[in-house]
Amino acid sequence: MRKFVKKCGGQVTAELMLILPVFMLMIFFVLEYGNIAYHTVLANHASYEFARIGSLVGVKKPSGRPDRTVITQKINQAKQKVFGTKAGGIGVNVKVETTGVDPMYKKHRHEDVIVTVTYPVHLLFPGTSYVLASEPKHDGIRRIKAVTRMPVEKAYLSSDTK
Repeated sequence: MRKFVKKCGGQVTAELMLILPVFMLMIFFVLEYGNIAYHTVLANHASYEFARIGSLVGVKKPSGRPDRTVITQKINQAKQKVFGTKAGGIGVNVKVETTGVDPMYKKHRHEDVIVTVTYPVHLLFPGTSYVLASEPKHDGIRRIKAVTRMPVEKAYLSSDTK
């Protein structure tokens, strides 16, 4: 009976060597997308919090105009506290936009703070980092852009009249 048994010692190893790179690449893509998703949530939350800070500290006097330099300074202070040593790589752009005029009090303008956070994600795995990276691809960095718009909070005095 033993003469009919065929030996196939290297077949499993050869098949493993063909399938293993594809399987590992699929696992790396799943892990890399998880990493990107985590950092996307982080960038969106940072953008929201920075816009919130900008909307609260932008105006010093009632019915006044927002001061973009004060908003930028406060946001940069918060960025330094939150991100620490990594704060230098994170870009924050602040814009103040007028969205309308109060019909009852013409001097009062409705304004929004628009905060754009550009957050670099260092990709971890070989192969997938080249495919998922932003330009230039060889850096292995994906730049996430999160934009948040929030209305500027303004106080009214009882003496504010037409």
